[in-house]
Amino acid sequence: MKAKTKGGQPDKLKRKDKRLKQIVKTASELFFKNGYRQTTTRQIAEVCGISQGNLYYYIKSKDDFFDLFVQMTTDKMKEYDQEIRDQMPFISYSEALTMRIREALVTLDTIQDTLLFWYRESRNMSRRHLKQLIKLEYEANDLLRNIIEAGRKKGEFKIKDPELAAYYIVMLEHMWALKRWHLRKRYTLEDYIQRCQDAALGIVHSTGSIALPKRSSPAKTKRRNVDKQ
Repeated sequence: MKAKTKGGQPDKLKRKDKRLKQIVKTASELFFKNGYRQTTTRQIAEVCGISQGNLYYYIKSKDDFFDLFVQMTTDKMKEYDQEIRDQMPFISYSEALTMRIREALVTLDTIQDTLLFWYRESRNMSRRHLKQLIKLEYEANDLLRNIIEAGRKKGEFKIKDPELAAYYIVMLEHMWALKRWHLRKRYTLEDYIQRCQDAALGIVHSTGSIALPKRSSPAKTKRRNVDKQ
């Protein structure tokens, strides 16, 4: 009897993990659609087709979803991070950069509702969850920064500010989720990946500085308009 229990344990854990991922995906969609505060665990359970009591088999409270979002995103990120790091000694930094962009966008495409939820609900998060989110963002950009900095040191890249270049590229990636209602009318995921790759290579091979947009001064503009009247 014990041998059967031990033998069946991995399959049981896999089924639970798969079900948990489905629940988390459903929760992120509901949070994005209705808002975090407005969405109840009862609603999540109903959409998942399970009882509220069964839902609490997977989570202790609604706040657990923040931790699960971070954990699952981190797991996905670590998988492709390690694959690229393993190949970096054998490929150019340009190839590593394009690989990193492809893997990041494919991952973002699967968690886009979670990403949108983070952007929209960050003001309602607890300090602990905000720290988790900031840590996740920094870790998500770590490989990208490493590739750009290493490429610059070896003379393959010409960019003067690797840190800022990395964040420009990350924002290009995030636009796939943030502006999806517009971008998906014009591009497939593969089209957008290629355009981001081309844009990123243009950035890192450029010898110029990345210019930040100038801040406008609404007060001065208003005063000039008043003076003209």
